[in-house]
Amino acid sequence: MEADTAVEAGLSLIKQLASCDKSSRDRALRVLLKTWLPAQLNVQDDHMRKLWKGLFYCLWHSDKVPVQTQLIDRLSALVLSLHLPLSLHYFSVFLLTMRREWPGIDALRLDKFYLSIRRFMTSFFTLMRNNLWDLELVKRLMGVLEERTFFADDKCLGNGVNYHIASVFLEELRPFLPLKADVLEVLVVGFIRVSAQVPDKVLLGKIKSNMFDVLLGAGKRLLEVKKSGEDVDLGDEVVVFGTIALKMGFAGKFYESGSSPECCQGNRKVLFGLHEGFMKLEKELESSGIEISFPDVVYQDDEEVPNLVPLDSEEMDVSKSEPADVVMANGSAGKHLKKCKKNEKGTGGADTKAEKKKKKKKKSKENGSFDSDSEKSSTDRENENGATNGENSDDHQVTDADAFKLEDNVISNLQMQFEKIAAEAGLDDDVPSACDLPTVSDKGPISKKRKRMKKSVEKEAEGGTNAKSGEKSAKKVKFSMKNNLVWKPQSPLPPQDLRLPPSATPRGSALKKGVPPGPIREMPSPTKKVKMVRVVAVKKARKAVKRIKKLKSRPT
Repeated sequence: MEADTAVEAGLSLIKQLASCDKSSRDRALRVLLKTWLPAQLNVQDDHMRKLWKGLFYCLWHSDKVPVQTQLIDRLSALVLSLHLPLSLHYFSVFLLTMRREWPGIDALRLDKFYLSIRRFMTSFFTLMRNNLWDLELVKRLMGVLEERTFFADDKCLGNGVNYHIASVFLEELRPFLPLKADVLEVLVVGFIRVSAQVPDKVLLGKIKSNMFDVLLGAGKRLLEVKKSGEDVDLGDEVVVFGTIALKMGFAGKFYESGSSPECCQGNRKVLFGLHEGFMKLEKELESSGIEISFPDVVYQDDEEVPNLVPLDSEEMDVSKSEPADVVMANGSAGKHLKKCKKNEKGTGGADTKAEKKKKKKKKSKENGSFDSDSEKSSTDRENENGATNGENSDDHQVTDADAFKLEDNVISNLQMQFEKIAAEAGLDDDVPSACDLPTVSDKGPISKKRKRMKKSVEKEAEGGTNAKSGEKSAKKVKFSMKNNLVWKPQSPLPPQDLRLPPSATPRGSALKKGVPPGPIREMPSPTKKVKMVRVVAVKKARKAVKRIKKLKSRPT
Protein backbone atom coordinates (compact mmCIF):
# COMPACT_ATOMS: atom_id res chain seq x y z
CA MET A 1 0.00 0.00 0.00
CA GLU A 2 2.79 2.41 0.88
CA ALA A 3 4.51 1.70 -2.44
CA ASP A 4 1.28 2.38 -4.35
CA THR A 5 0.76 5.68 -2.55
CA ALA A 6 4.37 6.70 -3.29
CA VAL A 7 3.88 5.89 -6.99
CA GLU A 8 0.63 7.86 -7.10
CA ALA A 9 2.30 10.82 -5.36
CA GLY A 10 5.10 10.78 -7.92
CA LEU A 11 2.71 10.52 -10.86
CA SER A 12 0.68 13.46 -9.55
CA LEU A 13 3.76 15.68 -9.94
CA ILE A 14 4.29 14.81 -13.61
CA LYS A 15 1.74 17.43 -14.74
CA GLN A 16 3.71 20.13 -12.95
CA LEU A 17 6.75 19.33 -15.13
CA ALA A 18 4.99 20.97 -18.09
CA SER A 19 3.91 24.03 -16.08
CA CYS A 20 4.62 27.51 -17.40
CA ASP A 21 5.83 28.54 -13.93
CA LYS A 22 9.53 27.80 -13.46
CA SER A 23 9.27 27.45 -9.66
CA SER A 24 6.62 24.69 -9.99
CA ARG A 25 8.74 22.87 -12.59
CA ASP A 26 11.83 23.07 -10.37
CA ARG A 27 9.91 21.79 -7.37
CA ALA A 28 8.51 18.83 -9.33
CA LEU A 29 11.95 18.04 -10.77
CA ARG A 30 13.50 18.11 -7.32
CA VAL A 31 11.00 15.63 -5.93
CA LEU A 32 10.90 13.29 -8.95
CA LEU A 33 14.60 13.11 -9.84
CA LYS A 34 16.14 13.21 -6.35
CA THR A 35 13.75 11.22 -4.21
CA TRP A 36 11.03 9.43 -6.16
CA LEU A 37 12.77 7.91 -9.22
CA PRO A 38 16.03 6.76 -7.52
CA ALA A 39 13.94 4.99 -4.85
CA GLN A 40 12.13 2.89 -7.49
CA LEU A 41 13.47 -0.52 -8.50
CA ASN A 42 11.05 -0.96 -11.37
CA VAL A 43 8.62 1.42 -13.11
CA GLN A 44 5.82 0.38 -15.41
CA ASP A 45 6.20 1.25 -19.08
CA ASP A 46 3.11 3.52 -19.08
CA HIS A 47 4.35 5.43 -16.04
CA MET A 48 7.83 5.85 -17.56
CA ARG A 49 6.33 7.18 -20.80
CA LYS A 50 4.23 9.70 -18.85
CA LEU A 51 7.29 10.76 -16.88
CA TRP A 52 9.34 11.29 -20.03
CA LYS A 53 6.58 13.28 -21.69
CA GLY A 54 6.58 15.62 -18.70
CA LEU A 55 10.39 15.84 -18.82
CA PHE A 56 10.29 16.57 -22.56
CA TYR A 57 7.97 19.55 -22.09
CA CYS A 58 9.96 20.67 -19.07
CA LEU A 59 12.95 20.96 -21.40
CA TRP A 60 10.66 22.56 -23.99
CA HIS A 61 9.77 25.41 -21.59
CA SER A 62 13.34 26.02 -20.38
CA ASP A 63 14.92 29.20 -21.74
CA LYS A 64 18.52 30.45 -21.86
CA VAL A 65 21.49 28.19 -22.60
CA PRO A 66 22.77 27.81 -18.98
CA VAL A 67 19.36 26.68 -17.71
CA GLN A 68 18.92 24.26 -20.60
CA THR A 69 22.42 22.82 -20.19
CA GLN A 70 21.94 22.32 -16.45
CA LEU A 71 18.62 20.54 -16.98
CA ILE A 72 20.04 18.29 -19.72
CA ASP A 73 22.99 17.36 -17.50
CA ARG A 74 20.64 16.44 -14.66
CA LEU A 75 18.51 14.26 -16.92
CA SER A 76 21.45 12.49 -18.57
CA ALA A 77 23.21 11.88 -15.23
CA LEU A 78 20.30 9.69 -14.08
CA VAL A 79 21.45 7.01 -16.55
CA LEU A 80 24.49 6.51 -14.31
CA SER A 81 22.82 6.83 -10.90
CA LEU A 82 19.76 4.57 -11.32
CA HIS A 83 19.71 0.81 -10.95
CA LEU A 84 20.91 -0.92 -14.11
CA PRO A 85 17.54 -2.37 -15.29
CA LEU A 86 15.78 0.92 -14.52
CA SER A 87 18.58 2.82 -16.25
CA LEU A 88 18.13 0.78 -19.44
CA HIS A 89 14.36 1.38 -19.31
CA TYR A 90 14.93 5.10 -18.71
CA PHE A 91 17.29 5.39 -21.74
CA SER A 92 14.96 3.34 -23.94
CA VAL A 93 11.91 5.52 -23.24
CA PHE A 94 14.04 8.64 -23.81
CA LEU A 95 14.74 7.49 -27.38
CA LEU A 96 11.08 6.59 -27.90
CA THR A 97 9.90 10.00 -26.63
CA MET A 98 12.36 11.85 -28.84
CA ARG A 99 11.19 10.02 -31.95
CA ARG A 100 7.53 10.56 -31.05
CA GLU A 101 7.83 14.30 -30.35
CA TRP A 102 10.45 15.11 -33.01
CA PRO A 103 8.05 16.32 -35.76
CA GLY A 104 6.61 18.98 -33.41
CA ILE A 105 9.95 20.61 -32.54
CA ASP A 106 10.43 23.97 -34.24
CA ALA A 107 13.72 25.34 -35.52
CA LEU A 108 14.23 27.64 -32.51
CA ARG A 109 14.15 24.76 -30.01
CA LEU A 110 16.03 22.20 -32.09
CA ASP A 111 19.50 22.93 -30.70
CA LYS A 112 18.72 22.01 -27.10
CA PHE A 113 17.26 18.66 -28.17
CA TYR A 114 20.33 18.00 -30.31
CA LEU A 115 22.40 18.70 -27.19
CA SER A 116 20.26 16.33 -25.11
CA ILE A 117 20.96 13.50 -27.60
CA ARG A 118 24.70 14.18 -27.39
CA ARG A 119 24.74 14.18 -23.58
CA PHE A 120 22.71 10.96 -23.39
CA MET A 121 25.12 9.28 -25.81
CA THR A 122 28.00 10.35 -23.55
CA SER A 123 26.20 8.85 -20.54
CA PHE A 124 25.52 5.77 -22.68
CA PHE A 125 29.28 5.16 -23.13
CA THR A 126 30.08 6.19 -19.55
CA LEU A 127 27.72 3.49 -18.27
CA MET A 128 29.67 0.91 -20.27
CA ARG A 129 32.98 2.19 -18.90
CA ASN A 130 31.71 2.13 -15.31
CA ASN A 131 30.88 -1.56 -15.81
CA LEU A 132 34.42 -2.19 -17.20
CA TRP A 133 33.11 -2.62 -20.77
CA ASP A 134 31.38 -5.87 -19.95
CA LEU A 135 30.69 -7.52 -23.32
CA GLU A 136 27.18 -8.70 -22.44
CA LEU A 137 26.19 -5.24 -21.20
CA VAL A 138 27.65 -3.60 -24.32
CA LYS A 139 25.62 -5.94 -26.55
CA ARG A 140 22.48 -5.26 -24.50
CA LEU A 141 22.90 -1.48 -24.68
CA MET A 142 23.63 -1.52 -28.42
CA GLY A 143 20.55 -3.70 -28.91
CA VAL A 144 18.41 -1.10 -27.11
CA LEU A 145 19.88 1.67 -29.26
CA GLU A 146 19.25 -0.15 -32.55
CA GLU A 147 15.74 -1.35 -31.66
CA ARG A 148 14.53 2.10 -30.49
CA THR A 149 16.06 4.10 -33.34
CA PHE A 150 17.33 2.42 -36.53
CA PHE A 151 15.00 -0.62 -36.56
CA ALA A 152 12.07 0.99 -34.71
CA ASP A 153 8.57 0.00 -35.93
CA ASP A 154 6.67 2.67 -33.97
CA LYS A 155 5.45 4.55 -37.10
CA CYS A 156 6.87 7.81 -35.72
CA LEU A 157 8.31 10.42 -38.04
CA GLY A 158 11.44 10.79 -35.96
CA ASN A 159 14.14 10.02 -38.50
CA GLY A 160 16.00 13.16 -37.38
CA VAL A 161 16.90 11.38 -34.14
CA ASN A 162 18.46 8.52 -36.12
CA TYR A 163 20.40 10.94 -38.31
CA HIS A 164 21.83 12.83 -35.34
CA ILE A 165 22.84 9.67 -33.47
CA ALA A 166 24.66 8.40 -36.57
CA SER A 167 26.39 11.79 -36.93
CA VAL A 168 27.68 12.07 -33.35
CA PHE A 169 28.31 8.41 -32.48
CA LEU A 170 32.00 8.37 -33.40
CA GLU A 171 32.63 11.84 -31.92
CA GLU A 172 31.18 10.85 -28.55
CA LEU A 173 33.02 7.51 -28.58
CA ARG A 174 36.40 9.20 -29.21
CA PRO A 175 37.18 10.13 -25.52
CA PHE A 176 36.71 6.47 -24.50
CA LEU A 177 39.16 5.03 -27.04
CA PRO A 178 41.30 2.92 -27.32
CA LEU A 179 39.26 -0.20 -26.57
CA LYS A 180 39.68 -3.92 -27.07
CA ALA A 181 38.87 -5.50 -30.41
CA ASP A 182 35.87 -7.50 -29.15
CA VAL A 183 34.19 -4.35 -27.75
CA LEU A 184 34.84 -2.43 -30.99
CA GLU A 185 33.36 -5.35 -32.90
CA VAL A 186 30.03 -4.78 -31.14
CA LEU A 187 30.13 -0.97 -31.20
CA VAL A 188 31.34 -0.12 -34.71
CA VAL A 189 30.68 -3.23 -36.78
CA GLY A 190 27.01 -3.12 -35.75
CA PHE A 191 26.57 -0.11 -38.06
CA ILE A 192 27.53 -2.27 -41.06
CA ARG A 193 24.42 -4.37 -40.48
CA VAL A 194 22.35 -1.19 -40.06
CA SER A 195 23.65 0.29 -43.33
CA ALA A 196 22.83 -2.96 -45.14
CA GLN A 197 19.27 -3.47 -43.88
CA VAL A 198 17.88 0.09 -43.48
CA PRO A 199 16.12 1.40 -46.60
CA ASP A 200 16.62 5.07 -45.64
CA LYS A 201 19.12 6.59 -48.08
CA VAL A 202 19.74 9.66 -45.88
CA LEU A 203 20.63 7.49 -42.89
CA LEU A 204 22.94 5.41 -45.07
CA GLY A 205 24.73 8.58 -46.21
CA LYS A 206 25.09 9.81 -42.58
CA ILE A 207 26.64 6.52 -41.46
CA LYS A 208 29.01 6.43 -44.44
CA SER A 209 30.22 10.07 -44.20
CA ASN A 210 30.42 10.45 -40.40
CA MET A 211 31.79 7.02 -39.51
CA PHE A 212 33.37 4.84 -42.19
CA ASP A 213 34.77 7.65 -44.35
CA VAL A 214 36.41 9.11 -41.23
CA LEU A 215 37.96 5.74 -40.34
CA LEU A 216 39.14 5.20 -43.94
CA GLY A 217 40.80 8.63 -44.08
CA ALA A 218 42.49 8.10 -40.71
CA GLY A 219 43.87 4.73 -41.91
CA LYS A 220 45.40 6.33 -45.00
CA ARG A 221 47.02 9.11 -42.94
CA LEU A 222 48.38 6.59 -40.43
CA LEU A 223 50.06 4.62 -43.22
CA GLU A 224 51.65 7.81 -44.59
CA VAL A 225 52.94 8.73 -41.12
CA LYS A 226 54.38 5.26 -40.57
CA LYS A 227 56.11 5.29 -43.96
CA SER A 228 57.66 8.71 -43.33
CA GLY A 229 58.90 7.62 -39.90
CA GLU A 230 57.38 10.49 -37.95
CA ASP A 231 56.68 10.12 -34.25
CA VAL A 232 53.00 10.30 -33.38
CA ASP A 233 51.38 10.20 -29.96
CA LEU A 234 49.50 6.97 -29.23
CA GLY A 235 46.46 8.94 -28.13
CA ASP A 236 46.27 10.96 -31.34
CA GLU A 237 43.09 10.67 -33.40
CA VAL A 238 44.99 9.46 -36.46
CA VAL A 239 46.51 6.57 -34.50
CA VAL A 240 43.30 5.61 -32.69
CA PHE A 241 40.97 5.71 -35.71
CA GLY A 242 43.62 4.51 -38.16
CA THR A 243 44.31 1.37 -36.09
CA ILE A 244 40.60 0.54 -36.10
CA ALA A 245 40.43 0.98 -39.90
CA LEU A 246 43.49 -1.18 -40.56
CA LYS A 247 42.97 -4.02 -38.05
CA MET A 248 39.20 -4.59 -37.90
CA GLY A 249 38.92 -6.29 -41.32
CA PHE A 250 36.19 -4.02 -42.67
CA ALA A 251 36.73 -5.09 -46.30
CA GLY A 252 35.47 -8.66 -45.80
CA LYS A 253 32.58 -7.55 -43.57
CA PHE A 254 31.33 -5.02 -46.13
CA TYR A 255 31.48 -7.69 -48.83
CA GLU A 256 29.50 -10.16 -46.73
CA SER A 257 26.82 -7.59 -45.86
CA GLY A 258 26.53 -6.37 -49.44
CA SER A 259 26.14 -9.87 -50.84
CA SER A 260 23.69 -11.12 -48.19
CA PRO A 261 20.02 -11.60 -49.22
CA GLU A 262 18.87 -9.31 -46.37
CA CYS A 263 20.69 -6.33 -47.87
CA CYS A 264 18.59 -3.69 -49.63
CA GLN A 265 19.22 -3.54 -53.35
CA GLY A 266 19.86 0.21 -53.32
CA ASN A 267 22.49 -0.07 -50.58
CA ARG A 268 24.72 -2.62 -52.32
CA LYS A 269 26.56 -0.03 -54.39
CA VAL A 270 27.57 1.95 -51.29
CA LEU A 271 28.66 -1.16 -49.40
CA PHE A 272 30.75 -2.50 -52.28
CA GLY A 273 32.36 0.93 -52.70
CA LEU A 274 33.43 0.89 -49.03
CA HIS A 275 34.64 -2.71 -49.54
CA GLU A 276 36.95 -1.60 -52.35
CA GLY A 277 38.33 1.32 -50.32
CA PHE A 278 39.16 -0.78 -47.26
CA MET A 279 40.51 -3.62 -49.42
CA LYS A 280 42.95 -1.25 -51.11
CA LEU A 281 44.03 0.08 -47.71
CA GLU A 282 44.64 -3.39 -46.27
CA LYS A 283 46.66 -4.48 -49.32
CA GLU A 284 48.79 -1.36 -49.03
CA LEU A 285 49.46 -2.21 -45.38
CA GLU A 286 50.58 -5.73 -46.32
CA SER A 287 52.87 -4.54 -49.11
CA SER A 288 54.53 -1.89 -46.90
CA GLY A 289 55.52 -4.45 -44.24
CA ILE A 290 54.49 -2.14 -41.38
CA GLU A 291 53.21 -3.84 -38.26
CA ILE A 292 50.22 -2.19 -36.55
CA SER A 293 48.42 -3.73 -33.59
CA PHE A 294 45.85 -2.74 -31.00
CA PRO A 295 47.38 -1.24 -27.85
CA ASP A 296 47.16 -3.19 -24.62
CA VAL A 297 44.14 -1.79 -22.78
CA VAL A 298 43.54 -2.37 -19.07
CA TYR A 299 40.12 -1.29 -17.83
CA GLN A 300 40.22 0.42 -14.46
CA ASP A 301 37.34 1.20 -12.16
CA ASP A 302 37.02 4.94 -11.60
CA GLU A 303 35.52 4.36 -8.15
CA GLU A 304 38.71 2.80 -6.75
CA VAL A 305 40.25 4.69 -3.84
CA PRO A 306 43.66 6.16 -4.80
CA ASN A 307 46.74 5.14 -2.84
CA LEU A 308 47.64 7.71 -0.21
CA VAL A 309 51.33 8.60 0.20
CA PRO A 310 52.26 9.24 3.88
CA LEU A 311 54.07 12.48 4.68
CA ASP A 312 57.25 12.72 6.76
CA SER A 313 57.28 14.43 10.12
CA GLU A 314 59.38 17.32 8.74
CA GLU A 315 56.92 17.97 5.93
CA MET A 316 54.06 17.93 8.40
CA ASP A 317 55.83 20.53 10.55
CA VAL A 318 56.46 22.75 7.55
CA SER A 319 52.86 22.49 6.38
CA LYS A 320 51.62 23.39 9.84
CA SER A 321 53.93 26.39 10.13
CA GLU A 322 52.74 27.89 6.83
CA PRO A 323 49.28 29.41 7.15
CA ALA A 324 46.99 28.71 4.22
CA ASP A 325 44.49 31.48 4.77
CA VAL A 326 44.26 34.27 2.21
CA VAL A 327 44.11 37.98 3.10
CA MET A 328 42.08 40.33 0.93
CA ALA A 329 43.85 43.66 0.56
CA ASN A 330 41.21 45.73 -1.22
CA GLY A 331 37.90 44.17 -0.20
CA SER A 332 36.06 41.76 -2.45
CA ALA A 333 37.64 43.11 -5.63
CA GLY A 334 41.22 43.18 -4.31
CA LYS A 335 44.12 40.90 -5.08
CA HIS A 336 44.78 37.76 -3.07
CA LEU A 337 47.90 38.06 -0.95
CA LYS A 338 49.21 34.98 0.83
CA LYS A 339 51.12 35.29 4.06
CA CYS A 340 53.50 32.56 3.03
CA LYS A 341 55.07 34.93 0.46
CA LYS A 342 55.97 37.34 3.26
CA ASN A 343 57.61 34.58 5.29
CA GLU A 344 59.91 33.68 2.37
CA LYS A 345 61.84 36.98 2.76
CA GLY A 346 62.52 36.63 6.49
CA THR A 347 61.49 34.71 9.53
CA GLY A 348 60.35 37.74 11.54
CA GLY A 349 58.05 40.13 9.67
CA ALA A 350 57.95 42.86 12.35
CA ASP A 351 61.74 42.81 12.92
CA THR A 352 62.51 43.34 9.23
CA LYS A 353 60.16 46.34 9.09
CA ALA A 354 61.86 47.92 12.13
CA GLU A 355 65.30 47.41 10.57
CA LYS A 356 64.15 49.07 7.34
CA LYS A 357 62.86 52.08 9.30
CA LYS A 358 66.21 52.42 11.17
CA LYS A 359 68.18 52.30 7.91
CA LYS A 360 66.02 55.01 6.36
CA LYS A 361 66.46 57.22 9.45
CA LYS A 362 70.28 56.83 9.30
CA LYS A 363 70.36 57.80 5.62
CA SER A 364 68.21 60.87 6.25
CA LYS A 365 70.55 62.01 9.12
CA GLU A 366 73.68 61.56 6.98
CA ASN A 367 72.29 63.53 4.05
CA GLY A 368 70.82 66.26 6.24
CA SER A 369 68.12 67.05 3.72
CA PHE A 370 65.18 66.45 5.95
CA ASP A 371 64.52 67.52 9.53
CA SER A 372 62.53 65.79 12.24
CA ASP A 373 59.26 66.54 10.49
CA SER A 374 60.42 64.80 7.36
CA GLU A 375 61.40 61.76 9.42
CA LYS A 376 57.95 61.65 10.90
CA SER A 377 56.41 61.93 7.46
CA SER A 378 58.56 59.03 6.20
CA THR A 379 57.43 56.83 9.05
CA ASP A 380 53.84 57.90 8.44
CA ARG A 381 54.19 57.05 4.79
CA GLU A 382 55.54 53.61 5.67
CA ASN A 383 52.56 53.04 7.92
CA GLU A 384 50.28 54.12 5.09
CA ASN A 385 51.99 51.73 2.68
CA GLY A 386 51.57 48.95 5.18
CA ALA A 387 47.90 49.86 5.50
CA THR A 388 47.35 49.77 1.77
CA ASN A 389 48.95 46.32 1.59
CA GLY A 390 46.48 44.98 4.11
CA GLU A 391 48.91 45.13 7.10
CA ASN A 392 48.71 46.97 10.42
CA SER A 393 50.73 47.20 13.62
CA ASP A 394 48.37 44.75 15.27
CA ASP A 395 48.47 42.41 12.19
CA HIS A 396 44.77 42.70 11.48
CA GLN A 397 42.92 43.33 8.22
CA VAL A 398 42.54 46.88 6.88
CA THR A 399 39.57 48.05 4.81
CA ASP A 400 39.46 50.40 1.82
CA ALA A 401 38.19 53.38 3.79
CA ASP A 402 41.07 53.18 6.30
CA ALA A 403 43.64 52.63 3.57
CA PHE A 404 42.85 55.87 1.69
CA LYS A 405 42.46 58.26 4.65
CA LEU A 406 45.28 60.80 5.09
CA GLU A 407 45.77 62.63 8.34
CA ASP A 408 46.17 66.42 8.48
CA ASN A 409 49.68 66.34 9.93
CA VAL A 410 50.89 64.09 7.08
CA ILE A 411 49.49 66.52 4.50
CA SER A 412 51.08 69.50 6.23
CA ASN A 413 54.47 67.75 6.37
CA LEU A 414 54.25 66.93 2.66
CA GLN A 415 53.38 70.53 1.83
CA MET A 416 56.37 71.82 3.81
CA GLN A 417 58.71 69.39 2.04
CA PHE A 418 57.41 70.35 -1.41
CA GLU A 419 57.78 74.07 -0.70
CA LYS A 420 61.31 73.56 0.65
CA ILE A 421 62.40 71.59 -2.43
CA ALA A 422 60.82 74.20 -4.75
CA ALA A 423 62.67 77.02 -2.96
CA GLU A 424 66.01 75.19 -3.22
CA ALA A 425 65.53 74.41 -6.90
CA GLY A 426 64.62 78.07 -7.61
CA LEU A 427 61.41 77.34 -9.44
CA ASP A 428 59.26 80.16 -10.86
CA ASP A 429 56.33 81.56 -9.04
CA ASP A 430 54.03 80.34 -11.76
CA VAL A 431 54.35 76.79 -10.44
CA PRO A 432 51.38 76.07 -8.15
CA SER A 433 52.29 75.30 -4.57
CA ALA A 434 51.52 72.12 -2.69
CA CYS A 435 48.74 73.89 -0.84
CA ASP A 436 46.79 74.11 -4.07
CA LEU A 437 46.79 70.34 -4.51
CA PRO A 438 43.38 68.70 -4.23
CA THR A 439 42.78 67.07 -0.88
CA VAL A 440 41.38 63.61 -0.51
CA SER A 441 38.01 63.44 1.14
CA ASP A 442 36.52 60.62 3.14
CA LYS A 443 34.31 59.66 0.24
CA GLY A 444 37.30 58.80 -1.95
CA PRO A 445 39.63 60.39 -4.52
CA ILE A 446 38.42 63.28 -6.63
CA SER A 447 37.25 62.17 -10.06
CA LYS A 448 38.99 63.23 -13.26
CA LYS A 449 35.89 65.06 -14.51
CA ARG A 450 35.88 67.39 -11.51
CA LYS A 451 39.59 68.14 -11.97
CA ARG A 452 39.04 68.98 -15.63
CA MET A 453 36.11 71.25 -14.77
CA LYS A 454 38.18 73.12 -12.16
CA LYS A 455 41.12 73.54 -14.57
CA SER A 456 38.85 74.86 -17.33
CA VAL A 457 37.22 77.38 -14.96
CA GLU A 458 40.64 78.59 -13.72
CA LYS A 459 41.93 79.00 -17.29
CA GLU A 460 38.87 81.03 -18.27
CA ALA A 461 39.33 83.31 -15.26
CA GLU A 462 43.03 83.84 -16.00
CA GLY A 463 42.32 84.45 -19.68
CA GLY A 464 39.72 87.12 -18.79
CA THR A 465 42.17 89.08 -16.58
CA ASN A 466 45.44 88.65 -18.48
CA ALA A 467 44.17 88.75 -22.07
CA LYS A 468 45.40 91.63 -24.20
CA SER A 469 42.95 93.81 -26.11
CA GLY A 470 44.81 93.59 -29.44
CA GLU A 471 45.18 89.83 -29.47
CA LYS A 472 42.72 87.70 -31.34
CA SER A 473 40.97 84.91 -29.56
CA ALA A 474 42.00 81.45 -30.64
CA LYS A 475 38.64 80.08 -29.66
CA LYS A 476 36.78 78.39 -32.50
CA VAL A 477 33.20 79.60 -32.97
CA LYS A 478 30.70 77.48 -34.75
CA PHE A 479 28.43 79.28 -37.19
CA SER A 480 24.79 79.51 -36.24
CA MET A 481 22.30 81.20 -38.60
CA LYS A 482 19.99 82.00 -35.72
CA ASN A 483 22.63 84.05 -33.86
CA ASN A 484 24.56 85.62 -36.80
CA LEU A 485 21.72 86.62 -39.14
CA VAL A 486 21.41 90.44 -39.30
CA TRP A 487 19.06 92.44 -41.49
CA LYS A 488 19.27 96.22 -41.70
CA PRO A 489 16.83 98.35 -43.70
CA GLN A 490 17.94 100.84 -46.32
CA SER A 491 18.69 104.35 -45.27
CA PRO A 492 16.90 106.53 -46.23
CA LEU A 493 13.80 104.35 -46.32
CA PRO A 494 11.89 104.20 -49.60
CA PRO A 495 8.33 105.45 -49.72
CA GLN A 496 5.65 103.48 -47.95
CA ASP A 497 4.10 102.18 -51.17
CA LEU A 498 7.44 100.79 -52.46
CA ARG A 499 8.52 98.91 -49.37
CA LEU A 500 8.81 95.14 -49.56
CA PRO A 501 9.19 92.60 -46.72
CA PRO A 502 12.76 91.42 -46.02
CA SER A 503 11.97 87.86 -47.04
CA ALA A 504 11.20 88.93 -50.59
CA THR A 505 14.30 91.10 -51.20
CA PRO A 506 17.65 90.27 -49.52
CA ARG A 507 19.41 93.42 -48.26
CA GLY A 508 22.95 92.05 -47.85
CA SER A 509 25.08 89.23 -46.56
CA ALA A 510 24.37 87.79 -43.14
CA LEU A 511 28.06 87.64 -42.20
CA LYS A 512 30.04 90.33 -44.12
CA LYS A 513 29.39 94.00 -44.56
CA GLY A 514 29.60 95.72 -47.94
CA VAL A 515 28.54 92.73 -50.03
CA PRO A 516 25.85 93.71 -52.52
CA PRO A 517 22.62 91.78 -52.52
CA GLY A 518 22.17 88.99 -54.99
CA PRO A 519 19.93 89.04 -58.05
CA ILE A 520 16.24 89.29 -57.41
CA ARG A 521 14.18 86.70 -59.17
CA GLU A 522 10.62 87.58 -59.83
CA MET A 523 8.37 84.55 -59.96
CA PRO A 524 5.74 84.76 -62.72
CA SER A 525 2.21 84.83 -61.48
CA PRO A 526 0.43 81.52 -61.95
CA THR A 527 -1.88 81.38 -64.93
CA LYS A 528 -5.49 80.98 -64.15
CA LYS A 529 -6.99 77.72 -65.24
CA VAL A 530 -9.87 77.96 -67.64
CA LYS A 531 -12.96 76.63 -66.13
CA MET A 532 -14.10 73.33 -67.47
CA VAL A 533 -17.66 74.57 -67.60
CA ARG A 534 -16.85 77.17 -70.28
CA VAL A 535 -14.98 74.63 -72.38
CA VAL A 536 -17.91 72.26 -72.32
CA ALA A 537 -20.28 75.06 -73.27
CA VAL A 538 -18.12 76.09 -76.25
CA LYS A 539 -17.98 72.49 -77.50
CA LYS A 540 -21.74 72.14 -77.26
CA ALA A 541 -22.21 75.38 -79.19
CA ARG A 542 -19.88 74.22 -81.97
CA LYS A 543 -21.74 70.92 -82.26
CA ALA A 544 -25.03 72.74 -82.52
CA VAL A 545 -23.71 74.98 -85.29
CA LYS A 546 -22.46 71.94 -87.23
CA ARG A 547 -25.86 70.26 -86.96
CA ILE A 548 -27.63 73.37 -88.22
CA LYS A 549 -25.28 73.58 -91.23
CA LYS A 550 -25.91 69.95 -92.09
CA LEU A 551 -29.66 70.42 -91.93
CA LYS A 552 -29.47 73.45 -94.20
CA SER A 553 -27.27 71.65 -96.71
CA ARG A 554 -29.68 68.78 -97.18
CA PRO A 555 -31.91 69.07 -100.27
CA THR A 556 -35.54 69.53 -99.59
